[in-house]
Amino acid sequence: MNQEEKKRLFQEILEKLKESFPPNTVEFKEVRAAAKGSGVYIPVQPYIHRLNEVAGQHWSWTDGRTEIFHEDDLVQYTGILRILDSEREGIGFSKIQRYGDSGKAANLKEAIKSARSDALRDAADLFEMGWRDLAPYRKWASNPGTGLDDYVKKATDNRTSIKDEPFCMKCRMPLTDRDLELKKKYRLQYNYCEKDIPPHLIK
Repeated sequence: MNQEEKKRLFQEILEKLKESFPPNTVEFKEVRAAAKGSGVYIPVQPYIHRLNEVAGQHWSWTDGRTEIFHEDDLVQYTGILRILDSEREGIGFSKIQRYGDSGKAANLKEAIKSARSDALRDAADLFEMGWRDLAPYRKWASNPGTGLDDYVKKATDNRTSIKDEPFCMKCRMPLTDRDLELKKKYRLQYNYCEKDIPPHLIK
């Protein structure tokens, strides 16, 4: 394959990588005292599936040789996402939890794995993967330079089409009075209808 063919193939792959993910790919988590939108994310698995489906043998992920442990119990990991001749470096972090009595790490393996996943998502972001899906929740998406104006507008139109009522973050249905009562009862930061409240948030 010559350089011109590689360039053309890369552009074809890139455009497919940038396409919106299926509905409900975006997930939400409760984050106390977090910045707006920081609790909205796409898990690493949809990114990997998209890369396999679209780029196939033309993508690779190279982990950093070793993880870095910081004094505040953060583990850091870096990696390189390569698609044909283009590569992007991603960096990921995860928190190490410790047993109260001994101070021994309780989730070391999971923390390292989580940091690796975070690094892959970070690198995929540099290929604009997931931008269209996260646009409604990211302030920077309204900047004309991102090319996401249409996606932000569509999201806004969808919200106003339900008369500006609060809507469930998962199923997008308007919240009932019962849903709002439960939100207050369980002190939820995000809007969920009764059937979509994550079980671990019900106390």
